[in-house]
Amino acid sequence: MPSPATLRYFGWSGFSISTAKSKLVFDPFFRPYCGAEWFHLDDFADVNYILVTHGHEEHFLDVPVVAKRTGAKVIAAPSVCSFLRRRHGIGRDQLVAVDPRVAGATSIPGFQITTFQWKHRDINIAKAITMAVFQGNATQLSWAWSSAVNAPFYSPYTGYFLELEDGVTILNYNEGFNTKMTDREIEDLGRKFKTDILLAGMQLNFIDDVVRGVGALKPKVVILHPPHEKFHEMMGAKSAPWTEFERAIQLNFPDVATYIAKPGFEIALDMRRLLEETAHVPA
Repeated sequence: MPSPATLRYFGWSGFSISTAKSKLVFDPFFRPYCGAEWFHLDDFADVNYILVTHGHEEHFLDVPVVAKRTGAKVIAAPSVCSFLRRRHGIGRDQLVAVDPRVAGATSIPGFQITTFQWKHRDINIAKAITMAVFQGNATQLSWAWSSAVNAPFYSPYTGYFLELEDGVTILNYNEGFNTKMTDREIEDLGRKFKTDILLAGMQLNFIDDVVRGVGALKPKVVILHPPHEKFHEMMGAKSAPWTEFERAIQLNFPDVATYIAKPGFEIALDMRRLLEETAHVPA
């Protein structure tokens, strides 16, 4: 029997999943940013596929760098692929456009990939630039301007459902845990995708939204990660402690194994062991 796939967390929204046949990475990002530098380009040298969830700069800026270094194919929304081709000279043969609004699956060695849409909390770049100018906030102005010109900021928000050859399924919901997604929209995803492992972004005070997401998607395992911890610190925004997100899941869904990923977190995707290692009993 082949060894189970391995998942690794690189900070931000970067996860890799490795099988015997290929290695894919979501949103690789390694450059020094907001005072954080956890990994380097060499850490992505063996990547075969890059999956992009959306066009915000901390998800996108290092995608062309990794793509050019490795030759990895980039799987992303058409607008992201167009931006990579036009601005970075990535060839068409290296780009796989997937529209999250259109049903369909993409097969690559070791994985079958289905995309879907999720909703991001409201961010208005034009308003952010205007406010930064009037308030004299150089940090916010730098971020807003860079986001507007260096990344395909308004590309659709793309979620990925992965089916591995051993039957394990992984749903990357990224930053969809917020007030924008309705209960019905999340429940529709739960009916469509039977999820073993949920990759769940936790941030700000969206604890209740993480809980209702877990309730609707019904995963067996949740891997929580903070997609914007250092960015929010830089901007002066506070998030609830990560343990409060974990605790809320444990209290509401005691049978769901819950992990908090920190940069460097790595785990074999063996469902039996994942469930056994975090047998939570709420206090």
